[in-house]
Amino acid sequence: MPLIQKINTLDDIQMLTKHEKIVRGVSECITERHFSLGDVLPSVNEMANNLGYSRETIVKAYSELKQRGIIHSKQGLGFFVTNNDVKQRLKLALILYGFQTFQQDFYNKFRKSLGKRYQIDVYFHHNNSQMFDSIINNINLKYGKYVVAPIQSVAALDTLDILPKDKLIIIDRYLYINEEVSYISQEFEDSLSIVFSELKERISTFDEIILYYRDDVDYPAGIYNAFIKFCEREGFSAQIYKEYDKEHLKEGCFYFTIGDTDLWLLIKDAKEAGMEIGKDLGILSHNDSLVKEIIEGGITTFSTDFGKMAVMAAESIMEKKEVKEIIPCTLIRRKSL
Repeated sequence: MPLIQKINTLDDIQMLTKHEKIVRGVSECITERHFSLGDVLPSVNEMANNLGYSRETIVKAYSELKQRGIIHSKQGLGFFVTNNDVKQRLKLALILYGFQTFQQDFYNKFRKSLGKRYQIDVYFHHNNSQMFDSIINNINLKYGKYVVAPIQSVAALDTLDILPKDKLIIIDRYLYINEEVSYISQEFEDSLSIVFSELKERISTFDEIILYYRDDVDYPAGIYNAFIKFCEREGFSAQIYKEYDKEHLKEGCFYFTIGDTDLWLLIKDAKEAGMEIGKDLGILSHNDSLVKEIIEGGITTFSTDFGKMAVMAAESIMEKKEVKEIIPCTLIRRKSL
């Protein structure tokens, strides 16, 4: 058996542990073409019997090879070679909604934290169920780790169920799959209730409150719930529109935007009308960015720390540890409010 022979030749390298000898042996057998793509490796029991190693050692070695994306397993069928690029430490699939500014910030921090030893392939589903299904089905069993910003739906749960649970990390929106799956997600309703409490005195100076919210896209339901409860509790006059219209612009209004398109149009029209943002009208925007920090002296935002989320995801991958974390959204107060 070429693999057993290869591992036995590594006994002279005393610095290698037993599980490292197996990993190196499999890698060299692939490089030397003793194994090709799709070939089945010896079972854990076969390896243990032929090498005299413990089953735990074999499992640890095979798990590392799976993490690197070199092999994968099928229940009842064994372990198969899926990648002949053995120099690659880990191949990652990152599935995002789209390349909005805040998701670009996540990607940049995630890539920087992981360094050059990891290959990151990025996919976008744009909150489209068919596209999401297609991406997940096409990448299944091709990566050592899957970092997914999911669509929050029952259908998405069924789709994600095909991915190996120990290789999956859910980010951004929370979606419970089972206890095995790691997640680093945002929390909206309770966080926004706290933010509104902080802003209550300032909001009370406005004549009207306007929220731009769409229930036919990926806007978080928690934001809508917190907004309605706050306005009802405080007795504030409120309007909810799906999208911004120039007719909505007037002095003495507080505007809460979820999508950035509504925000940019509102700012543009306010400037053209000679209104001063932060004085004649107030703005609160969802998801922070460098542009919002700078434009018009700064836009107040309700946002989670996507940089922290990215670092935590990267650390989970590098340290091979489980992570289960809900990151609250917080208020970043600037001139617009």
